[in-house]
This record gives sequence, structure tokens and C-alpha cells, in this order.
Amino acid sequence: MKYILLLALAAITLYSACSAPKSNPENQSINSNEWELQIVDSIQVDYLADIREGIFNDGVGIIKDIMSTTLVKFDSTGNILAKKTYPKEGPGTVMWLSTLHRHNEVIYGSSSFNNIYKFDSDLNSIGSLEMPFPGEARGGAYNRRNIVVWNNKILLWYPGRDGISPYIDHFYRDYPLLELYDLKTNTSKAVVRTPPTSKYNTDDFFNRPYLNFVIENDSLYLTFTNEPQVHIYAMGDSIQWIRSMDFIPEDFKLIPGQKSPVTYSQSMQMNEARIYGIYSDPNHIMITYNGGIDGNTFVNNELKEKENFYRYPEFRKDYLKIYQYGFGWSNEMIIPSKVKLILNIESVDKPFYALRNDEYIGEEQDYLTFYKLQLVQK
Repeated sequence: MKYILLLALAAITLYSACSAPKSNPENQSINSNEWELQIVDSIQVDYLADIREGIFNDGVGIIKDIMSTTLVKFDSTGNILAKKTYPKEGPGTVMWLSTLHRHNEVIYGSSSFNNIYKFDSDLNSIGSLEMPFPGEARGGAYNRRNIVVWNNKILLWYPGRDGISPYIDHFYRDYPLLELYDLKTNTSKAVVRTPPTSKYNTDDFFNRPYLNFVIENDSLYLTFTNEPQVHIYAMGDSIQWIRSMDFIPEDFKLIPGQKSPVTYSQSMQMNEARIYGIYSDPNHIMITYNGGIDGNTFVNNELKEKENFYRYPEFRKDYLKIYQYGFGWSNEMIIPSKVKLILNIESVDKPFYALRNDEYIGEEQDYLTFYKLQLVQK
């Protein structure tokens, strides 16, 4: 009985840690939970490429050219600080570089198949970390937030342990989701299970999701792209689920669950809502997502055809919501359609940068334009 009481006390403590306000209550009492998103400026970076991966932290942005393994580093004025192209074979090879993460002047880059790449602040390759098994992920969503450094360990999406593919039926229900790589021992172990609150922990089938997550205050906040929930875990060697919360979107169109796998044909009859990113500061969680496109609009405008992909912003809206500890979720802010890719949101108090969608606004330039955005509390 004593053991059970201790477990209950521990659970209550963890719940409080994940839900209690983290800032001064006197300051919070004079703050509303209504926000607006403003474009306050823009910068130009003298580089032109198809950019679908990028980060911006501490006044420095890093973007990846999808057509070549090239990284470009720039500052908040648009000045290019460094640019490196890496070989695809031989010494210094960088292959299948995907998500980027910057931590203590080291840039980590995950890949689909084997390595975690490391680069210094000048973008020089400084080796790689070898995963203990081949990866089984094959492409997918761009600019995902699925690698983070915590307590001298790397938590990352890297499926493939024991040869298990993430594309098998009920992968998300039956297998661990993430790997926790120890930087001291260079070993990795499987962690994080889908919680009982998720639709992916049922016998029904849904369109395959992607994962986004962030760590703040020793708590892991994880989302499946096509589920309007944030799942909260207490960090540690085992990473235990604590609770889940719905972020209550007004516009979030989904394919209903069914008793057989969702086919490609079914997924091409509408555009599902999708969470793009999850960000945090010590007092807030920020979610960016789109509401999707209903079936009639999608089919009538032939939006499954590649030549019409650029038209998606005409028919769907992008949103941003903020969770403030002690106050709950904010209003739903619309992200302008001319914003293509948010690089990162470090804090609600700091400006952040997003790639402009030149194709949508009908401009051809020989440089990249990034909007400077700011969250303003009403």
C-alpha cells in the first residue's frame, strides 16, 4: 500500500509540473490570452534554391537546399555568414540530410538511413554519430521538429529497430516511436509509446502521421500531424506519459477512422489538416497547423495534380495557437498564405522568421525573402 501511495504522489507531482504556470502570477494577471501575428519587416538572402528545411536561433538562420546537400547560414539582416556544399561520396560525405537542430554551437542533422551528422558553427562537417541499425523512414513532411538534445542525449525520430518499418499496419500502436541516443556511450534505446488518449492507439486505421515534438521544463510535448492533441511526457530514462490535451482547432478536417488501411486513392480525395510544428519557451507552447481542404473543393479543383500543388493556399488556411501555462489556449491566429515556411519560434517575446511563398504571390526573384514576424499580446 505504501508503494501505491508513493506512485500516486509522484504522478500528482508530475501532473502539476506539466500544468502549473511557470512565470510570475502578478505578471500573468495583467496579460490577456488574446494574440495577433504581425509581419513587421522582411530580409533578403542572396541565395536562390528550393528551401524546405530551416531553423533560426539566437540571431542566426540555417537553411538546406533540397536539390543539393548545401547549408547556408545567415543573420537577421540577411547577410550570408557561411555556405557549404558537402560531397555525396568519399571523405565528409553527407547523404539524406533531413531535420536540423542547433545546440551549444553544434548543428545536428538527422538522416533517414544511418547517421546523425554534426557541423560546427561555420558549417564545417565535424563527423557523425552512427545509429546501431539501418533506418526505415522514407521521405515525408518537410521541416519537421523531430530531433532535440536533452541532458547529453539526443531524442529523435528514427524508426527501424529490429527491422520494423513505420509503414506496417498499426506501427504507431504497437511499437516505440522514438530513439534516445546517449552522447556519452554512443548507444541508443527505444522510448516513447503512443498514449491511450490517441486515436493511433486503437484498432482503427487512419492516414499515416508524422511526428513533431519539443522538450521544455523536462517535459516532452509530442504531436501526431493529423490529430488535434498535444501529448505530454515526463523526461527521464523511460520517458513516461502524463496526460494529453486537445488544442481545440475550429478548422481541422480529417479522414475518419476505418476498419481497413487508408488507401492512396482515399488520401487523394481531400487534403487532411496537418500540424506543421510545435515550439516552446518556459511559459508557452506554440502550435502551427493548417485546416485542410474538404473533398468537394479538392476534387473539383484537381488539387491532386502536381501542377496544382501551388494552389493549396487558395483553399486552406494556416493557423497558430499558443498555450499559456495557467491560462490555456489562445485565440486561433491566421498565418498569411504568403508565408511558406516558419523556421522556428524561440519565444513569444522574440521575432521569428519565415520564408516567403514567391510562387503564391506570383513573383520571381533571384534571392530568398524571409518575413520577420512578431507575436503581439492584446
